[in-house]
Amino acid sequence: MHITRTGTTPRRRAPVRGGPTMEVLLGTDRPDNLALVQVWIPPGGGLPEHDHGSSEIVLVHLSGSIELRQGDQLHQLEPGGVAHIPTGERVGLRNPGTETASMMLVASPPDFVDRLAGWPAA
Repeated sequence: MHITRTGTTPRRRAPVRGGPTMEVLLGTDRPDNLALVQVWIPPGGGLPEHDHGSSEIVLVHLSGSIELRQGDQLHQLEPGGVAHIPTGERVGLRNPGTETASMMLVASPPDFVDRLAGWPAA
């Protein structure tokens, strides 16, 4: 068993203007086949289209506004909403709102989270 909480591990910031910050709560240093990351997206910020490598992703929207773009489709997520992104699917996301949005991201296998560890300290 592994127990942790938000605010106890280092935060990282995406290396793009207006990019989100994240905190790995359960990472690749564990023998588990998944990782858990809390993500905060500033108002007007987001990430351009990207993939998650060999990881499939589950996003759990906690607060604020999040738009998830998949090709030509735009999905407006509501707090409490869940999105599953299969391996190989490309998506972009942004916060069109006026307050910081937050979500939890589960990655399995946790390979995608290794990429996030390379982001600069927030």
